[in-house]
Amino acid sequence: MPIWLIVLIISLSAFVVTFIIWFFINGTIFFNVTFRRREGDADFAKNEDPRAKKAPDRIWFFDQKLEELTLVSYDKLNLKGYFLNNNSNKLAILVHGYHGRYYSVVSQARIFYENGFDVLCINNRCHDTSEGKSFSMGKKEARDVLDWINKMLERNPNYQIALYGISMGAHIVMRAATDKKLSPNVKCVIEDCGYSHLRKQLHYIMSSRNYFAGKWIVNVAELYTKLVYHFSYGHPIEKRAKNLRIPILMFHGGKDNYVPTENINKISKTIPENIYQEKYIFEKSGHTACVIDNKEEYKKILTSFVNKFIK
Repeated sequence: MPIWLIVLIISLSAFVVTFIIWFFINGTIFFNVTFRRREGDADFAKNEDPRAKKAPDRIWFFDQKLEELTLVSYDKLNLKGYFLNNNSNKLAILVHGYHGRYYSVVSQARIFYENGFDVLCINNRCHDTSEGKSFSMGKKEARDVLDWINKMLERNPNYQIALYGISMGAHIVMRAATDKKLSPNVKCVIEDCGYSHLRKQLHYIMSSRNYFAGKWIVNVAELYTKLVYHFSYGHPIEKRAKNLRIPILMFHGGKDNYVPTENINKISKTIPENIYQEKYIFEKSGHTACVIDNKEEYKKILTSFVNKFIK
């Protein structure tokens, strides 16, 4: 065998081995940083006084009588939700964002409650008091939301339901709302600053943080995630929107530097023409800040929208 061929075979073998090692190291690190429970998160609720921020809405929320509910997920995790009973046939299910908690949406919970709704604020899998070692930023959590809907309908079959999500939670409720198994009791969906496509969102985050070859890192990590954890970063809301059968209200901040504002327009353009939609961009607000910066207007818009479809 010629020397040059031996050198070529050794070089190619070394390259393949190096790539395989890098593939698994890159995939493992990216997955652990992005989709794993953060250290200490399981004990967060025990270590932090939920009133710590002393925000009026947070104080109001914890002055109410909260009932802790448990949902056993399809993959046998104990997921927690926190229920405010308003003796109503109207129910709002609220979904928090990335590494948030059920009390991340207390301002929105108060709006719904004062509008006569029962309110359920859930902890997503792998967040706060809900079990799980990893999460998917959409696919698995949307299935959990569908299960929460069914659980609450067992409690009250007459519920008319509004789904609300913010940031990652917005992506989750949009996925749930475009699922063909969605219950007809769900009458509308509200998304605030959600991303339309997980892969593109991860590309954006990596690029905005100036990571070298950020898109390549994400794409390779996605292949690893498919092989090891059996979910992808695809299935954009734009493609799923054709399945939407309920009205949708969308909010976004014009100065959102985490989930680009263009996401709301991408989603809006793909919603079927026969589906009622409202879209609001608060030009001076950053990520998740619309409800904080524009509380009274936000409340007026949200209340007016849900009252059109839930009586």
